[in-house]
Amino acid sequence: MDNAFYYWQLMRLRSSGQSQIQVKLEVQTWLQERFPTALLDPDYPDSQLQRELWDCWQNQEQDGDLAQLSLRCFVSHQIHQSCLNLVQRYGDRYGLSLQELLAVVLDDEGRRSPVYRPLSLEILESYDPDKSALRTWTRQLTHNHPGLNCVLLDKGIYRASDWAILNDTNAEQLERILQDYHLCSNHEITQALSLLQQYQQVYRRDRLLQRRLGQQGRCQTPTQEQLQQMNPTVSSGVVLKQLKHLASQLREYRVHVRSGNPRLYQPRDEQELETLVGQQPGNWGAIEDESERFLQAYRQALKDTLAGAIAQVLKTNLDKLRRRQNGRERAYLEGLHLSQCQGLSMTEIAPKIGLNSQVQVTRLLNLKRLRLEVRHLLIAKLYQRLTQEALNYIPIERLHAIDQTLETLLTELVDDMMAESAAQTQSAKSCQQISRFNAALCRAICPLRQGFE
Repeated sequence: MDNAFYYWQLMRLRSSGQSQIQVKLEVQTWLQERFPTALLDPDYPDSQLQRELWDCWQNQEQDGDLAQLSLRCFVSHQIHQSCLNLVQRYGDRYGLSLQELLAVVLDDEGRRSPVYRPLSLEILESYDPDKSALRTWTRQLTHNHPGLNCVLLDKGIYRASDWAILNDTNAEQLERILQDYHLCSNHEITQALSLLQQYQQVYRRDRLLQRRLGQQGRCQTPTQEQLQQMNPTVSSGVVLKQLKHLASQLREYRVHVRSGNPRLYQPRDEQELETLVGQQPGNWGAIEDESERFLQAYRQALKDTLAGAIAQVLKTNLDKLRRRQNGRERAYLEGLHLSQCQGLSMTEIAPKIGLNSQVQVTRLLNLKRLRLEVRHLLIAKLYQRLTQEALNYIPIERLHAIDQTLETLLTELVDDMMAESAAQTQSAKSCQQISRFNAALCRAICPLRQGFE
């Protein structure tokens, strides 16, 4: 075995941020006593030694912790190599350094009983020797590590394939992105929505059929037949070019939103992403499925919690108006409807609800306070629901690690939604697209207004 030292030498980070090799003598001595043939035989397969170490650890044998540490040593070298490969590919082009990546994923201090769960242990706990090689499994989990992806995004690198991006985008998102971010014309937006619908009808149908037949894997480039089905009036080459252009617009937006860096990463060729994430079709398909399921759960959670928060705040405000016995409940609901659903200005609303001036309407509706109260309830409820949902996809230790990040992201999302609503109210144009918050508010107001009729 040429690389036997991988099993007792740990790659770890020094305080300076540089990587170093730490020899685990107790592991080396134990291996030489327990597996002398494996270490001396140059043809002894890695997979066999890994299986024996894994069995020793999983069966909780006397030296199971040494077997686990030996495997963590091996995994640490693979993590280091995976980061090195990324830097060799993107370092010069995007200013990516090895230290930036290692700081995120090379976190094993080499203790027999670690006080926290390093990535190397996380990889081993999810590893199944009957399904993949440990080297491949490590490369895949390292390349898909959330923290590492954040570093890549900061550099303008978003590694999802064009077809995964198009699968994961709905019509509402596409319309908003093209309209607000790319400033496309209505004609361009209509064309893009039609193209996305045609793509998803054909591609998702065939992908679902493939999965029913047990064929899983990464999203591949659409075939000539699929492209023709998407739009039989033009050549398949033109359809492919249109789809790639649409995906590039969505990719650019995602890089901008997730990193604040508008630089766009373009894959060098069709096989590049496959090379990056490895050839684990089943595993990648499962990861993609989980992502899709979580996104669906997230969208539903946002819709439900937003509706619940608005209903609670409206009820509180109406109760306050009733206690004052000034008969303003109906005027309040009508004013909200005219402002948030019809897009009328405060000046236009005043005579319609029996008030004399814009100032009186502004005080009655107090939209700023309404949004703040909804925001306060929404962030708390959405955070609670999503953390419960996330436990179906990630271990509780990982959830604790990203706890602050999740709360920050949700806060930013809700603040953006409130800012969008405020901007729409300020412009007071009835013809524009209604914001998500205003749409939810209108749905809540409608039955309440009917109660006064």
